[in-house]
Amino acid sequence: SEAMEIRTIHCPVDFSPISDRNLRMAIEMSKRIGSKIVLHHNLDVRPPGFMSVAWMWSEDHQAEAEAQAEAVPAQLEALFAQIPEGIEYEARVTKGPLDDTMLFVARGLPADLIIMGTHGKSSGDHDSLTERIVIQAPCSVLAIGEGYSPEAVFDAPQKPPVEEMRFLVPVDLTVRGESVLRMAFGAAAGMPHCIDLLHVVRPGQNADQEEREVEAAKERLRNLVPEAVADRVRIHSRVGEPVPTILKVAEELDPLCIVMGAHGKGMLKRFLFGTTTLSILHGAECPVWFVPEQQ
Repeated sequence: SEAMEIRTIHCPVDFSPISDRNLRMAIEMSKRIGSKIVLHHNLDVRPPGFMSVAWMWSEDHQAEAEAQAEAVPAQLEALFAQIPEGIEYEARVTKGPLDDTMLFVARGLPADLIIMGTHGKSSGDHDSLTERIVIQAPCSVLAIGEGYSPEAVFDAPQKPPVEEMRFLVPVDLTVRGESVLRMAFGAAAGMPHCIDLLHVVRPGQNADQEEREVEAAKERLRNLVPEAVADRVRIHSRVGEPVPTILKVAEELDPLCIVMGAHGKGMLKRFLFGTTTLSILHGAECPVWFVPEQQ
């Protein structure tokens, strides 16, 4: 399987603890695979959606917005100081609606991976931003939840051994699922980690039938694993409903991330980006890596 190249990592930063964590994830990945990191800060100074009060908002907030903008270079310098020598980096500063500017920067670079935070199951704007970016992004998106504690990876005195750095890849054995598999193997060719493949068999009436389906799924998965990465792949098949089963296996295996497909383009992707995907995005304790279908 061809190695998936991640040359440029797009790392949006708003100088919060979450964006600090995103940068640390970008640094760790860059150390392993030699990517360039692009820090992107957006000055989002949109007034409320009531035109009658926009002028009042403008007067009240103009000075505050200018003060924030003036602080940005020093804040970026503080982040640059965290980046070890030998990693290439640059910064972009934009002004406008955050989702538009993120997509604009990602396309313009072009980015191979966006690393961004997500605020779990809250009903605020942050979830919808993550969803919009995953749906519309021209590249992979690694979404890191608020509850994720990456200290074991980032601050360990020594890097964990390869067998402890695992990616969990749920596979549905459709044509689309097999394309996600190819991408996961492509990522494995470029990074020193192991892969846990998981196929979930929906519960039926008959335990024997379920057992046969589990074994058949394992056999199909074994046949899809390329020789080059076979020694780093484990195969799992479980009976259950997809979302709770995937989340339970993730809890047991404690992977670095869950790799999922984000299929289609534009409106088509919006329809295909179903409840399973969203439930994993907001329910997983670990980061979720969404990989677009190769066009």
